[in-house]
Amino acid sequence: MSTTHSRRAYDHLKSKLISGELAPGSRILYGPVGKELGISATPVREAIGMLVNEGFVDLVPQLGAVVRKIEREELIELYEMREALEPYVAEKAAERMSENHLQFLQQHYLAMQEITQQVLTGEVDAEDMKTIKSFEEHDLAFHKTILDSCGNEIMIRTVENSHVLTRIFSTNRHRYDAELMHATCEDHERILKALLQGDAIAAQVAMRQHIRKGLEVTLHFTANPADRRWRL
Repeated sequence: MSTTHSRRAYDHLKSKLISGELAPGSRILYGPVGKELGISATPVREAIGMLVNEGFVDLVPQLGAVVRKIEREELIELYEMREALEPYVAEKAAERMSENHLQFLQQHYLAMQEITQQVLTGEVDAEDMKTIKSFEEHDLAFHKTILDSCGNEIMIRTVENSHVLTRIFSTNRHRYDAELMHATCEDHERILKALLQGDAIAAQVAMRQHIRKGLEVTLHFTANPADRRWRL
């Protein structure tokens, strides 16, 4: 990416994709994005070009830049790729993770637990976008911390992109409830415990189970779009 403005536009748009503010099928207009950031359309165009190359956005005749709609089969393929790679990443992380990374991991896990507890006590609403965004951000950061510990740059880029694609899809297919949040925290607790103990095999197994459950949840809401809750 050639300029600081292009980088800003890229980060800005990617954040909106992850949060669900830019949903699949949404148009991305160069002018309004540039105005929002106080920059010209040129760096926005460069940023969108990068998002196109990464598979997040399509250039459609008559419409321009449009957020990709991810089909069911592609979603399954993405989770299959994650299942092939991320247990290996977790295994390597158990062997290499620094104390700083372990501390970050615990912080994100505890933040997710706190949000879940607030939902359970009625302090916050699980369907409030601010709540969802906060939970999602810590969830993504939890996985990214593990990923950053594996030491394989190609794998980091590949898995990061698959995370964003699945996040775009799932954010716009369902809302969290306390039960689903609790289940996610339980999965993360198993992964965290294995990493703290340096148990590579347990970390691998826990990550594989977590990814399989993620696919199960997302496919459930894909098949039942009117369903607002998840039951294990």
